[in-house]
Amino acid sequence: MKWGSTAPTHAGWYRARAPKHVQPVTVEESRGMADSAWSIFSRIATGLGLYAAVGWLLSLWLGHAPELIAAGALVGLGLAFYMVLKDLSRTSPNDARRRSK
Repeated sequence: MKWGSTAPTHAGWYRARAPKHVQPVTVEESRGMADSAWSIFSRIATGLGLYAAVGWLLSLWLGHAPELIAAGALVGLGLAFYMVLKDLSRTSPNDARRRSK
């Protein structure tokens, strides 16, 4: 096959390995999954940054810089993971509808 020619003859090989009972994902579902991924990332990053900053401010006031920054970061990560898991544990109506099929 030359460079710049049409697609190879084995195009679509990934579809042949997919289970036959799997339903294709709609555009709305794919957008929802992308929104969930960004929501998870933003909560973890914000929790880490915000509580590390609070730890840094407390360290300026109390004078124990590394310990309070680390403690703030760990508290922020813990709260962020709690919020993510709490949010993921809720079932949306679309998920319930898909499971019942």
